[in-house]
Amino acid sequence: MKMKKLVSLLMAAAMCATLLAGCGGSSNSNSSSGSSNNSDSSASAEKMSLKMHLSCGTTDYVYTAGEKFAELVDAKTNGNLTIELYPSSSLGTTADCLEGLALGACNIVFDSVGNLAALTDLANIDAAPYLYSSVDHYRAVWEGEVGAKIREDIGADCGMTLLGYGLQGIRVMTTNKPVHSVSDVKGMKLRVPTISIYLDTWSWLGAAPTPMAAADVFTAIQQNTVDGQENPYGASVGLSMQECCKYVTETNHVYSGCSFILDTNFFNGLPEEYQTALREAADEASSILTDLAVDMAAEKKQVFVDAGCEIIEPDITEWQAAVDGFLAEKYPYLTEYADMITAADPA
Repeated sequence: MKMKKLVSLLMAAAMCATLLAGCGGSSNSNSSSGSSNNSDSSASAEKMSLKMHLSCGTTDYVYTAGEKFAELVDAKTNGNLTIELYPSSSLGTTADCLEGLALGACNIVFDSVGNLAALTDLANIDAAPYLYSSVDHYRAVWEGEVGAKIREDIGADCGMTLLGYGLQGIRVMTTNKPVHSVSDVKGMKLRVPTISIYLDTWSWLGAAPTPMAAADVFTAIQQNTVDGQENPYGASVGLSMQECCKYVTETNHVYSGCSFILDTNFFNGLPEEYQTALREAADEASSILTDLAVDMAAEKKQVFVDAGCEIIEPDITEWQAAVDGFLAEKYPYLTEYADMITAADPA
């Protein structure tokens, strides 16, 4: 067990007791709700408000899905449980907020599951390349039994509870050098998230990946510190990549997912009806997020077209072949999950 996980588990119990006590004794309501048969959730639990971190801004469709989540939770609990949204990392970075879940700095993190890789290696499955054949395949995994098992395993390994799993977007490259084939990325200075599997993937492909916070990417490209970056269309527009990159290569190498992440001890300390409401709302909001990611992709792509960027559609089979053997060599503990995901393809 990693030190961060241990600290999280130790602090969470104290946090839960403090927060629930401050909400009028909700912990007692939790025990009573178990015998109420959920006949009247408004009578069995005290009012509570939870803070939710989002790294995206208010114009991002991820934020829209977060708003829907809050609305659903409010409706399912008759207004007794409310969710306060804190966009644009206003509570701190995602890494800070994940560490702060047990301390009450925030109560929910709505962001990429890959951010949990600092706490559990299993979270790297979120960024493993070329796992999905289509959005339908992605849905079949994360809205089904395979996704439920993977979420449970990731959460159990780092003391977190993962609710829902929606598609944030399909990652493409935005660069100042044209990329038509795998050979074109050889030696390319490419910004990647500060998550190990991204670094390893692009190193495997021959690039010179540079881990960097998203907020620093625009300036780094302007100053030629890096030649480009990779992200879904939506996130790329959010970073104004159309203003500093000349090319977009639709590698479609990773289907990035978002989940509602809570400290497990905190979640288990909530009244049962609140747990149910959060689970149901997360599933519904995640499905909405996937719909939005699909619907908005063309609109966000058009932003690059209107800015005069060249859109390159490479031979995806070449890229898939280039990463053959990558997981087996670099992340062998993920091959079981990869096999499960492949087998879940409805096509």
